[in-house]
Amino acid sequence: MIDATGCGPPGACPQCQHPAARVHSRYWRHIAGLPVSSHRLIVRLCVRRFFCDQVRCPRRTFVEQVTGMTGRRRRSSTAARSAMRAVAVELGNRPGARLCAKLRLYGRRTTILGQLTAPPVAARAPRILGIDEFAFRQGRTYGTVLVDIESSRPVDVLPDRETGTVAAWLQEHPGAEIICRDRLMAFTKAIRQAAPDALEVADRRHLLQNLSTAVEKTCRRHRECLRRPVGAETIPPLATRETPLLERVRRRHAEVNELASTGLSLNAIGRRLQLDRKTVRRYRNKDLAGLLASAQDRGQGVLDPFIEHVQRRFQAGCTSSMQLYREVFALGYTGG
Repeated sequence: MIDATGCGPPGACPQCQHPAARVHSRYWRHIAGLPVSSHRLIVRLCVRRFFCDQVRCPRRTFVEQVTGMTGRRRRSSTAARSAMRAVAVELGNRPGARLCAKLRLYGRRTTILGQLTAPPVAARAPRILGIDEFAFRQGRTYGTVLVDIESSRPVDVLPDRETGTVAAWLQEHPGAEIICRDRLMAFTKAIRQAAPDALEVADRRHLLQNLSTAVEKTCRRHRECLRRPVGAETIPPLATRETPLLERVRRRHAEVNELASTGLSLNAIGRRLQLDRKTVRRYRNKDLAGLLASAQDRGQGVLDPFIEHVQRRFQAGCTSSMQLYREVFALGYTGG
């Protein structure tokens, strides 16, 4: 602990900027500084309170501040606050609080977050503006982040991803010539309302995602022609391992087509077999080979190693999904 006394010239009133001439009183302030040799440093500072003699000034007294060390209503020195601000920027609140405790810096997690100040937002939007959503809480609460694409720096953060909020920001900050956005329709509507002259583009990630989705849909649509081998009449079919899924597909295909041959409608077949109307139509209109090929294309899921156990327990009468989940979880299942 270091004892110190403010002894400089009287400062000016922070409200009217008139220099003080009379001392009102003195009191002690405790200022936490940067640690010295892994020890906490406390400066016990005796400061003066001055009168403001200006009649028109609403402030009657004010306290002197030591330049480069103290601030109004601050219990840490300027250097300590700069160090905590750097920790908060890199780590956030809880990890930053743990690091400050190890560094002997006085700062709880709320104190560390208090060192962060929002940068000023320019009156005009950047020329190339990026708009994307992010999750405050995954699946619950989402916000919008606005980024200057040319400098790769964030511009502003919006509390939600609604069309009205984004449109209001674009109207208050004009100037965007190119807007790079994701596939959320709310952003498209906001751009059309507030910045109709801006050119809308997709970022690389969503461009590749759109391309992969289009290729996947095309392959699914032309599955039959892609599966037709050359000289199929001379090449014997490959032997496939029989699975409960393939057996169920064969059984359902036979049942649906048998009932359809009697003249029953899709809804009637669905009620009798407890299947959806679209499922009945797919089994009726598609050949068995295509259905089996589609079933074989299913990837290996996390539940596949436990399918036999689940089916055996279900057939034995255990229809509680929670009970089945507890059993497969005990066997090593890692899914939900």
